[in-house]
Amino acid sequence: MWIRIKNPISKYFAFYLLLFIAFIISIAVIEMVAKSYVIKRIKKNAETQKTEYRFNNDKKTIKFINKYADRLHHLRGPSVLISDKSPPSDLLFSVTIPFSKINNQNVLIQGDSWAVAAKYSKTFIKKFGGKEGFGVVLAGVRSYAPSPMTLQLETLRDDFSIKPSIIIGIIDQTDIGDELFNYKEQINDTSGRLNSLLPIGRHKKIRSLVIKRNKNITSSNFSIAILLKHAVYHFQERVFSRAPSGSDILSPLINGVDISLNQYFSFRLNRYIEKAFDDRNMKKLILVTHPHRNHLVNNDYIKFKGEVGILVNQVVTKSKHKNKIIHIDFLKSDKLIFLNKNIATAFIKNDPFSHLTSKMYSEYYYPFIFSKLQNLK
Repeated sequence: MWIRIKNPISKYFAFYLLLFIAFIISIAVIEMVAKSYVIKRIKKNAETQKTEYRFNNDKKTIKFINKYADRLHHLRGPSVLISDKSPPSDLLFSVTIPFSKINNQNVLIQGDSWAVAAKYSKTFIKKFGGKEGFGVVLAGVRSYAPSPMTLQLETLRDDFSIKPSIIIGIIDQTDIGDELFNYKEQINDTSGRLNSLLPIGRHKKIRSLVIKRNKNITSSNFSIAILLKHAVYHFQERVFSRAPSGSDILSPLINGVDISLNQYFSFRLNRYIEKAFDDRNMKKLILVTHPHRNHLVNNDYIKFKGEVGILVNQVVTKSKHKNKIIHIDFLKSDKLIFLNKNIATAFIKNDPFSHLTSKMYSEYYYPFIFSKLQNLK
């Protein structure tokens, strides 16, 4: 039975009461949803903290990160610190076969994730190095390009006495985009020499935000408030890290490289070459380029217009050190026939950055590179 309310004030009261009740119910529902997310996040953070304990808590590791991360833009991730015996320097390089003056050659591998992939060939590399009397140090770090490789090489020589006689520099197709977007802003000293890729203290600020974000997740506040703060901290992290999108990195390959970008990248690659030959002990610099899937197919893919091997070849040809440089260009090698035959299985499926499978790195990519080292004694 409906009760008719004659008093208009009572009507307004009933309306606002219903509105208030609806608001309370909405808040309660949002709080429930937020709480569910927070619980999942707490669980995920707990799992992450177990695997990244040394990375986030070990004083020596933190000191190492604070010393080198800003200068080199970033280091390897926490997964490389696989045991308590792993030194903090594993965040920058790892020794497969120790360097020594009595070795026939001491080989340093630098580059991005394609250089990191040397880990899939460790058994082959150890066997090869032992047979040839080579020392081998792996210094691949994801997303590295000529600029961070230049600073990394200087750091390895000056701070760790790692002085290779041969450097294998992996120059990936994405290095063009990385130089254009990731390493656009560079800090030089008064003489114009490259000094750093990030302002000092950038990683400390990011680490501080991560700590605040993790503490916020486990606070006793309402879940809605926790979630709002979490979003703010996450946004601040993104602003500080300034990470470009994948489409940005791939854009020079998709659209092609104009004259100005050619000069821009060539200058930075040539600077790396000059740094490599700063040491008189350096005998050979081996630059390696390999096509991505979209350089080889037409069908349902957009064929790339830009190709880093062309730029590398131009720089090497003009370099005063050209007689000491070997450019291994897989796109121009006899391995191209094999690659085209195995294109369906050579690259990781649906990977926009066209990384090879671990099997291809271990049985095709690195064996071919190291085959060029056999006569360099």
